[in-house]
Amino acid sequence: MGQLMNRPSPPTKATLAPELWLAIFEHLPFRTLHDVTLTCQSFRYLAQPLLFRSLAFCPYSLDTNNQRFIHRLETVERTKQRIQFCSSARIAHAVRECKLYPRYIVGAVFNPRIAYNVILDILLDTLPLFFNLQSLSFMFVDLTQSQVLKVCSLRSLGNLFLGNCTVEHVQSLSSPKLQVANLTIVCDNKTMLGNRQNGHGLSVFSPDHIRSVSIINPATASYFLNNFIENTSQGLLQLRALTLPCDLEVIRALRPLLHLIPELAELKFARPSQMRYSLPKDEDFSLSAHPYPLKPLSKYQGPHQLLPYFVRPGALEHLSLWSTCPESIDGSMNFTELNGVLVGGDELVRACDPEVLRTVQILELSVTQVNSLMLQAICTPFPMLRSLYMYTARGFPDAATQAWDLGVHVKSFLFFFSG
Repeated sequence: MGQLMNRPSPPTKATLAPELWLAIFEHLPFRTLHDVTLTCQSFRYLAQPLLFRSLAFCPYSLDTNNQRFIHRLETVERTKQRIQFCSSARIAHAVRECKLYPRYIVGAVFNPRIAYNVILDILLDTLPLFFNLQSLSFMFVDLTQSQVLKVCSLRSLGNLFLGNCTVEHVQSLSSPKLQVANLTIVCDNKTMLGNRQNGHGLSVFSPDHIRSVSIINPATASYFLNNFIENTSQGLLQLRALTLPCDLEVIRALRPLLHLIPELAELKFARPSQMRYSLPKDEDFSLSAHPYPLKPLSKYQGPHQLLPYFVRPGALEHLSLWSTCPESIDGSMNFTELNGVLVGGDELVRACDPEVLRTVQILELSVTQVNSLMLQAICTPFPMLRSLYMYTARGFPDAATQAWDLGVHVKSFLFFFSG
């Protein structure tokens, strides 16, 4: 009995410093973190700010014509109270991400009495209090010069997402430029671009810090290539990843500028909803035609027709291929086209360099069907392949009977592994 009484008591939560508990809480998922706040007062005090690491504000609505409006005045008051709470000294330090985007309300009636951007001004004035803010997203907003300057004052910001936004060009930028590492611009409505002098206000971004750029709209992408990259004194020396639309004019503009992106490692072409053209074979932007040595890409995602023009052998690890042939509608390749790309022997299809394919470890293919012939075509060219993803399409006559037949898939993969 005495021995039991002399045993040390098991450790309790008090034996760990609050900093250690906080470090543990930062790795918990949201629901578990919420349960922790209900455990005791001390845990609630430590964990509650972490529930607000990602903020999303949806104060305004969109109608069918993309007109932005705030439906009720109560929405403004509620959002202001929420912003005030999140910007308090106890919560603000935990905020890492902030999003402002519209809410789609069925049957909402356009209300012009309340300016939709009243919340935007309040939020921009509050953002400096989130001194650990890393990511900022805007959708369907028009940023004026004064608002752009407020965004530029956020020195911790690393990621900026602009969805269907117009950013006004700042004529004289006295403060330091916006030093974001990851810039994403998505625009599917040409009326949101503004004039060519505005160009999404690209002049506010510091080219010395951008590591990743994703632009989906062809007009914006062309402006980015022809006016931003081309006019930089030394190019984008830190840019590692670039995503552009698969548009012929964009592709023609990109090729002569690659020497200004010497560290580019990932190149992605966004697939259009429908193939409108087949890339001509006599394009004058081949790798051999340019005098500057280019760093081999480690990741390429795009049509196989462009692979020979942008990818050198030696470093490619992740390859995602589709087709720009109009006959495929959605970019899927049939067996004849895929075999011509990987193996050769088809006069209508340019075969890939075997040395480029030899280092691929992750392969993604858009095909019309999956069968043993498809899998056999990819056995030899990829000796280092570790992961294979094959995406099949429904829009073909034989897709319903073969691409979605589980028995055919099983037989195909058994043949693949037995070989």
